[in-house]
This record gives sequence, C-alpha cells and structure tokens, in this order.
Amino acid sequence: PASPPTMKSMLASSVSSLRLTGRHLARVPRRCSQITCSRTFCSHSEMQAAALIIGDEVLSGSVVDTNSPWLCKLLHARGVDMVRMEFVRDRKEEIQESVLRLKSMVGQNGIVFTSGGIGPTHDDITYDAIASAFGRKLSVHSETLKRMKAHYDTKGLEVNESRLRMATLPEDCDVLFCEDTWVPLVVVEGVHILPGIPRLFQTMVSAQKHRFEGAQFHAVSLFTSVGEGILAEPLSAVAKKHAGVRIGSYPKGVEGDYKVKIMVEGHDSELVRAAVADVELAVTIDSKEEH
Repeated sequence: PASPPTMKSMLASSVSSLRLTGRHLARVPRRCSQITCSRTFCSHSEMQAAALIIGDEVLSGSVVDTNSPWLCKLLHARGVDMVRMEFVRDRKEEIQESVLRLKSMVGQNGIVFTSGGIGPTHDDITYDAIASAFGRKLSVHSETLKRMKAHYDTKGLEVNESRLRMATLPEDCDVLFCEDTWVPLVVVEGVHILPGIPRLFQTMVSAQKHRFEGAQFHAVSLFTSVGEGILAEPLSAVAKKHAGVRIGSYPKGVEGDYKVKIMVEGHDSELVRAAVADVELAVTIDSKEEH
C-alpha cells in the first residue's frame, strides 16, 4: 500500500500550488479579504443569531467566557436577534448536535457563531465536528497555510504537524481574512467558526460586522416604584395583548429612585409605542427613557 503523505509534502504541495479550497481571493471593504464560494451573506429584516461556546475549560469555570456578552451587545446594536446561547464540552458529537440545532433555529438566513476549539492541540476539534455535521471532508486550505507560514516565519518557527491542524478546514467553505491576524474566519452554511481568544474573536467579528445587520430595535425603559408582586398581573395582560414586542420586568435589587425597570422593545416603532401607552395605563410610571 502507498505510504501516507508526510507533513513536508503536504506543506510543499499546498504552498506551491496555492489551490484554494474556496473559489478565489477577492477584495472586500473594511480591510478584509474574502475567499468566496457560491453562497452569499444576506442581510435580513429580522436576522436571527445563535452562539455556541465550546470548551471544557469554560464549563469547569477555569476560563470565564467574555465573548458571548460582547457578541450579544454588538449584534443587538445592529438589529440582530440573538435567540439562543449554548455551552458544550470538547466532544465531537455534542458540538455537532448543538450546531445543527442552532442552525435550524435561526433559519437559512440566520447566523451561528462558534467560539473555541480551533487551535493546534488534540482537544481542538471544532473544524472536524462542524465539517462532519454538514457532511464535508477536511483538507489543507492553501491561502490559510500561506498566511500562517508567513506569520511563523517572522518568529523563526516552522509549520509543524500540530500547527497544520489550524489550516485544515472544512471543504467548500467561505474563508474571511482580516489584516490584523492570519487566523481565518471560516463559514460553513452560515456557521461562523471563531477562536475562543477574546482579542481574536472580537477583532474578527468586528471586521465583518457589516455583514450582520437586521432591522433596528426600538426600545423604551419605564421606571416605577411599584414592586413586581403588584405590577405582575397588569403587566402580564399588556404583554399578552402586545405579542409583537418584548416586555421585560427587571427589579433594581437595591434601594434607589425606582424599584423596577420595565423594558419595551421591538423592531416596529409603532407597536412599541402602543405597548408603552398600555403599560403606562396599567402601571404607575415615574419616568421613562427612549433608546
């Protein structure tokens, strides 16, 4: 039987041929390059998103996840509904199950973000898991390998077998690059695969944020000195009447100028205003703020 290819032969072949797993390299705005395939990234009036945080270290409490709250704030400011967040261990089957569930939830035009598991060690299995979830194989991505090699050359290091794992990506994917890092943002069926390191995660998402845009949110905060136990019933009636908006009640928890903040939020400003008017009729409101 034929001997399997060595790392050196894979490296030489990939660098010399520069055969891209995607389609072609093209310039796009915001200081990024993109290797595109036939799929497109579409804005949607009510775009939905979900996130999958991967890593035993997060679930054990050894590492605190800061990517998810940062991502939620960025997407909300851009009119994107974050509808689900899940945390999983470094287990291939669990990653597969979660990513397919989340993708089904957000729909064809929705976005799923993953954080973690794309490094060079044995427990970095995110690329493999997501490729398997969508029935794809893994192969060395030449442009990623080229950029990685240039990065490590400046440090006097070589691309060894372990580092090569970071350039072995699901086939037929979109690959997005930023000037600030060689690390690729790999996209498979709307699933955006990102590193868990906050600096890289935030840099890479920020560079592509023009792709994530939905209808603007309209929100009004109403402040009351009435406790939740008293306002719960009338507020529930208002919420039931105005199903097209979100109405939330948030107790302050400490003594101050109000006891509860009521948030009314939605994509349709008229629906929000109508709901606010009914809240003001149902509950004694001391002040309010529009966002």
